[in-house]
Amino acid sequence: MTTDALFHWVVLNQDVPDSAIKAGDRAVIVDHLSASAKQPEPGYVVEVFEQGETLDVVSVPISWVTLLPEVWGHTESSAIKAS
Repeated sequence: MTTDALFHWVVLNQDVPDSAIKAGDRAVIVDHLSASAKQPEPGYVVEVFEQGETLDVVSVPISWVTLLPEVWGHTESSAIKAS
């Protein structure tokens, strides 16, 4: 896995336990996590926004998100607004 996905927008595929993050929320990838003995699947640290404010920052397995082509901060991604 590479860090090519950093700062890409994603959509959460499921609710994050013990968090206000729900399936369908949009987030930005801020870090990538390697697999470990505790978590065999690589993951992402994502920052979830609500109305332009950070709602939460959570770690999720890669399979919990759908990667979008939009990149945070790029003008062509300005149509993507935080949900």
